[in-house]
Amino acid sequence: MILYHGSNLRIDKINLAKCKPYKDFGQGFYCTTIKKQAEFMAERVVKRQGRNKNSKYL
Repeated sequence: MILYHGSNLRIDKINLAKCKPYKDFGQGFYCTTIKKQAEFMAERVVKRQGRNKNSKYL
């Protein structure tokens, strides 16, 4: 199974302590099997937080 996570930075290791606690399904590292959905989420993060040096990782 391939999972995607939309972000504006590279994530080498998941750290749940950095996850926001009040998301729709609680604190966690959200993934999807749908690449387009992860790309959409990455773009939303970029619009809110700006681009990082290694922006738009999936």
